[in-house]
Amino acid sequence: MQMSKRLETYLEEISRYLGTGQEKQEILTEIKSHILEKAGQEYAEVTEESIEHVVEAYGSPRQVAEKYLEDSQIIAPALKGHLLRYTTILFAFHLGLIALSSILKTSMAVLPFLYIPEIDSFQTLFTIPMAFFFDLGLVGFILYFVTQSRKDIRLPWPKLTLDWQKIRERKRSKPKLFLLFLMLLGYGFLIWLYWRSGTLFFKTIDFQNPRSLLTPDASTWYSLGLLGLLGIGIAAYTIKFFSLSEWVDLLRSACQLAILGIVINRPIPNPFLDFTYLDLQIVANAVIAVVAVFISVDFLKSLVILGTKALKEKSSTPYEGFKKER
Repeated sequence: MQMSKRLETYLEEISRYLGTGQEKQEILTEIKSHILEKAGQEYAEVTEESIEHVVEAYGSPRQVAEKYLEDSQIIAPALKGHLLRYTTILFAFHLGLIALSSILKTSMAVLPFLYIPEIDSFQTLFTIPMAFFFDLGLVGFILYFVTQSRKDIRLPWPKLTLDWQKIRERKRSKPKLFLLFLMLLGYGFLIWLYWRSGTLFFKTIDFQNPRSLLTPDASTWYSLGLLGLLGIGIAAYTIKFFSLSEWVDLLRSACQLAILGIVINRPIPNPFLDFTYLDLQIVANAVIAVVAVFISVDFLKSLVILGTKALKEKSSTPYEGFKKER
């Protein structure tokens, strides 16, 4: 028979509070069977009206789910969708405060972060990932207590979020052979320029008499760092001709962050030659900070997408088995 619309909605609400996988389907099948059997016994026949009466007396969806879960869930499945949404909002605010602290060169005491120390542009590179995991833990801690409260608390549902279902099903744009050719051409030119001049950072644009902005040691160290960052990006783009996995972007960002970390932790003393127009150290710090922020955000985005896709793939579509009966 065609399943009652009221019963279908009721089972859908219950599924939001259950776990994932085969166990959830077995629980929903059992609940469905109980309701249909009770409707037949108490009202002589199974109709939309009799099912409606049984469902009303059966209990709230969360209470029914908790009877089967026996407190096994740390965070209720219905609240797990809020975890990334609230973390994203909190992290965006946290990131803004970190940037403000770095720019103003001051520490701040702000709830719920309590204390944001004064950090320079280099330290920002390592602070951003830790800030994300702090925010994730804070939101998870709050949702844990909401779950344990046993009250049917309905939290606001932010709409500013990614559609994870579309992300899972989307076809990532394929790399273009022409773009790869241009990348390789430009990279080859940079290698030739470094081999010829010993630097990639010039004070004047004069191929006949190139003048570097940096000392010889600094030119070698930072030029190789730049070539390493660009080379990893080109290698990752090449791999995408064979695999469009999000893992490629994650590993690319991780390797680029590792190179930045090595360069930052082995600074060359007094790397700049005299330049009367402005303080190049400030400019360099600002450029490195911006690059570090962009790579860090890209790394965290790939990490979140992979984690969410893995979580989604563990759970089957709610009452997929029921809809086949319809």
